[in-house]
Amino acid sequence: MEDRAGQREQERPSLRLEKLQHWARHRQSGHLLVLAVSQLWLAVALVPFAVSVACLNSDCHMATALPLGPGALGLLTGIVTLELRRAPRLWKVRAMMIFNTFNLIFGFVVVVVEVMKTVLGPVPTAPSQLDRLLVLEISTEAFTLGGVLLSAYSLFLLSQRKTGCCRSQSLHYQELQEGLSELEEVPDLENRPTRTSTANGTNE
Repeated sequence: MEDRAGQREQERPSLRLEKLQHWARHRQSGHLLVLAVSQLWLAVALVPFAVSVACLNSDCHMATALPLGPGALGLLTGIVTLELRRAPRLWKVRAMMIFNTFNLIFGFVVVVVEVMKTVLGPVPTAPSQLDRLLVLEISTEAFTLGGVLLSAYSLFLLSQRKTGCCRSQSLHYQELQEGLSELEEVPDLENRPTRTSTANGTNE
């Protein structure tokens, strides 16, 4: 019994890894690739807009460039997503969940703060500078919001993977129950001829 329990404990991680590899390389390979490329592109494209807004508002003080935080998280998340697609591992799934959760929360906060700064902030005196600043701020907010939506979609994909694992485990458990019931029926069928033969012997 102890050997069987040890074998089951050794087989569980391998089964989970096989399911993860099938999910990342076959079922959701295209979705993961598009997701990772989109996150990397948004993270890289966000940097010049955030720096330009910081330079126009506060003479290039990077402490005011809040969208750089979600941009860095989006870059890390995109790299982890690519690594998960290339070589699926369970720790990469956990890292992907953590980075996407932080990016979702932090990015949403930054979007709200930037929108409030755009609406309630000081208006530049030059009209041309006002138009330029407005375009840059709206672009920065749009890229940050895009990163938030990608993080939400990434968490949705991961939740679908968990649901699929649970469904496969429940199906596997049902198959085991059916197999055990069949094994219980076999001895009953084997015992019936012996019972009839013993009954015939007693009658003779």
